[in-house]
Amino acid sequence: MKLLRSYIVIFFLLVVWGLQAQTRINSPYSRYGLGELHGKNANTTLQGMGGISIGYADPTVINPANPASYAAFDSASFVFEVGIFADFKTLKTIALSESGYYASLNYMMFGFPIAKWWRTSLGMMPFSKLGYDVAIFVEVEGFSNVVNSVEGDGGLNQFFWGNAFKLGKNLRLGIDAVYLFGEARRRSVINFPDSLLILGTKTESTVRGGDFVFDYGLQYDFHFNNTQKLTLGLVYANKFNMNAKRGYLATTISGSSDGSVDILKDTLVYEPEVSGTVVLPDKVGFGFTYQKAGSWLVGADFEWQNWEQFGAFGQPDSLDNSWRLAVGGEFTPTHTSLSSLLSRMTYRVGFRYNNTYLNILNHQITEFGISFGFNFPLKKTRTSMDLGIEIGQRGTTKGNLVQENYVNFTFGVSINEYWFHKFKYQ
Repeated sequence: MKLLRSYIVIFFLLVVWGLQAQTRINSPYSRYGLGELHGKNANTTLQGMGGISIGYADPTVINPANPASYAAFDSASFVFEVGIFADFKTLKTIALSESGYYASLNYMMFGFPIAKWWRTSLGMMPFSKLGYDVAIFVEVEGFSNVVNSVEGDGGLNQFFWGNAFKLGKNLRLGIDAVYLFGEARRRSVINFPDSLLILGTKTESTVRGGDFVFDYGLQYDFHFNNTQKLTLGLVYANKFNMNAKRGYLATTISGSSDGSVDILKDTLVYEPEVSGTVVLPDKVGFGFTYQKAGSWLVGADFEWQNWEQFGAFGQPDSLDNSWRLAVGGEFTPTHTSLSSLLSRMTYRVGFRYNNTYLNILNHQITEFGISFGFNFPLKKTRTSMDLGIEIGQRGTTKGNLVQENYVNFTFGVSINEYWFHKFKYQ
């Protein structure tokens, strides 16, 4: 009971710290599409290996990126995981640079058995985020200069309930029912700082969504001896129309040149709430891991998504199809219960490359990251702490675009307890 109270205290300290530290993300590229996407491979363990997840299954790790992996949970254990995310970023153009940080609670997940052949998991994590504040200055010859200030925040969150089923010794099937919900807010102000006689224009839009989508997964194990095995994985999500509502307001204004003080002059367009759909495209991915139990693991993922299908409220968008490649692995030195912490730790490394759905001014926006991870097991318990570090880059300074250089930290706590085991002796 004393140990359980300690776990509860750790959990609430992480939640409170994450909520207090939460700020808006800072990425100009989140202005487009659904914003900055967060995959379901958010677990700190997976992040330390470049995000490999499709062919990964471990009885002590909750892996919502492939719901089939839940079937690997122990038949008598309860798994709880919570994680914190922090991002330190520098935005750079040819002439300017700016630095900032963002931190938040990243995920909270549970996993446990239902029957000998059935496991389940529940959890919550981000799906996409918006966070930008950009001023665009345009010089108009023979006329007043123009300043267009754009900003946005919000995003979508996802709550999932997953179920996985063992079909024989080696085959696992899984499905996640995911409820997406949230709101995206965008604002644009056009004003003329060199003239007090020309009225500016302000537009504000909000999009609120809430609906169920489904993800499917499959994994199959090939055993080569008592310790080594190859696991193949496949994931799929079909195209789905998410119900949403949009509000839009356009007005003429006067006031300060930076838009900090707006005096409403007239309303141009007012649409308080329009119902429609946001098209979420289908995606497919496959991956593998090869491991020696208790010693080492290597793996790779490839995932593709058809973002050319994306649209909102009957209007298509100009997004490109995206793909992601990840490779990584982990190593645990040979040790005993009396070994030092360094010998009992697990060490991870990985690499990922994303060809995102953005192509701006004929420049494809790509992203890559090199990651490192460490697992710290606690003695005499089945609890461990994980640290993941990723150094990466998104975008380019070509064409006067923005390059984002960042260092991400993820910290997770994983608690594994025999909640369903009846001890013979107390």
